[in-house]
Amino acid sequence: MWFQGITGQAGRGRTPPGEGLVDRLKDAEDDAGRHERDMSSFERERIDLEHRVNRMEAELESLRKRRLEAYAQWWNARDDRDRALHICRKLRRRIDRTRRAGDQE
Repeated sequence: MWFQGITGQAGRGRTPPGEGLVDRLKDAEDDAGRHERDMSSFERERIDLEHRVNRMEAELESLRKRRLEAYAQWWNARDDRDRALHICRKLRRRIDRTRRAGDQE
């Protein structure tokens, strides 16, 4: 475990009690400082990514709306075309009937 060996107990071949503790404390504080700097860096990156994700989600929503609008415009144009083609067919039939009636006279 990471906390083993911090009790300050001295055994055979170890430094007398208290002498190595100051060095170990300094090392632990330095280690904690490095982790704190890493955490700050990771937090800045997370915030930056959060902003980017929010912008991309907003852009995606905008694109989805534009896609729906484009489809609605296409649908309306299709309806207008079909209506115009229907009128063309009716007018052609009327013209053909008029011509046939004129030919018979």
